[in-house]
Amino acid sequence: MCNLGEGIFEEGIEIGEAAGLKLGEIKIILNMHTKGFSIEQIAYASDKSIDEIKSIIDDSITKKES
Repeated sequence: MCNLGEGIFEEGIEIGEAAGLKLGEIKIILNMHTKGFSIEQIAYASDKSIDEIKSIIDDSITKKES
């Protein structure tokens, strides 16, 4: 494979891994919320801001309503 092709392939792998990690993190945050953890506890455990946690939860609720 040429160097250009290898670079594009590697970049695609990195993007896919990052997306997978983000989805896993969102799933954990939503599971914690479902299990009754407070937004503050989730923010502390995930090293995210309270606003980020609220946004993730709100986005999930909006998707379920659609």
